[in-house]
Amino acid sequence: MRKSTAEQVPKAAVSVRDRRSIKGFKRIFLQQAVLILSVSMACLLLGVTQAYSALLGGLLYLIPNLYFAWRAFSSQDADNAHRIVIRMYASEIGKMMLAVALFSATFMLVQPLSPFPLFGTFILLQLSGWILQLKQCRHSS
Repeated sequence: MRKSTAEQVPKAAVSVRDRRSIKGFKRIFLQQAVLILSVSMACLLLGVTQAYSALLGGLLYLIPNLYFAWRAFSSQDADNAHRIVIRMYASEIGKMMLAVALFSATFMLVQPLSPFPLFGTFILLQLSGWILQLKQCRHSS
């Protein structure tokens, strides 16, 4: 059975695009890791609880996103659009489930916890992810 023209993608072009995506993801990941450490160090001026709460907030954002990237970029089925879409949705659902589990574990196991630095760092990283991805898209086009 022959593939439709929409599914016929040269493997070399896909691998170059994937390598560029992985490189861009690594750059964003490193920038966000530095941001987590910077915010945590700044919160250390307010207290130890605020500092580790900020660190945990950053990790609660970063770990599920690492999982998503690992799942999304790990498969070799780059020539089948249907499998790519299924893998992306499955990865996103897994990312959400992991985030819920990590938030639950954090609130149950970590005491004392300062909610403002935790959620503030989480939201800051969410916003920085969007901004960094937009910058990356503008530079690549």
